[in-house]
Amino acid sequence: MTVSERAAARAVELHRKRAEDEVRALVEAALTVLRQRGAAGLTVAEVLAEAGLSTRAFYRHFRSKDELVLAVYEQEAQRRNADIAARIAAAPNPRARLETWIDETLGLGFEPRRARRTQVLRAEGARLQADFPDEFATILAGAVDPLIALLAAFPDAEPELDAWSIYAITWELVEAKLRGSAIDRAAARAHVLRFCLPPLGLRP
Repeated sequence: MTVSERAAARAVELHRKRAEDEVRALVEAALTVLRQRGAAGLTVAEVLAEAGLSTRAFYRHFRSKDELVLAVYEQEAQRRNADIAARIAAAPNPRARLETWIDETLGLGFEPRRARRTQVLRAEGARLQADFPDEFATILAGAVDPLIALLAAFPDAEPELDAWSIYAITWELVEAKLRGSAIDRAAARAHVLRFCLPPLGLRP
């Protein structure tokens, strides 16, 4: 590689890194604004002020505020799914892996710190799904696919159908808690296990 080619390669890499840093800063700023002011208070101006970036920087990466919120939603889903996958991988046996998935998913509504984060994104996610159906299908698959995979270890399971059923029960309890249900986490966990373990040949 010539000197000029190396210089060009360095310039391209610097440009890529700068773009990644800008996107990361905008997404983190948007999440901060959402937490502090809610969806109604989220404006491009507020995000730019929080991130310390210019309007030009914003429109280099996003065409609208909704695209930015979608990016926030996608990043949070990726973080959550990566955390759950790591905990599942550390579990010692199939039942423990299943219970880990249930525990981690319930935590999104029953652990106060995580619940606040989930609540912030919940309403915006519902609003954006109609405009970004493919992106939200991918996000949802990221939550359910690890469950499908771990259910394959159970001889009595129908992994895909059972996974969606377990997801529906678990997520409805998360939603109920976010809406103000008085149910506690232990009762929610017992409820999910009562429904999902017997079809897998296990006792609650």
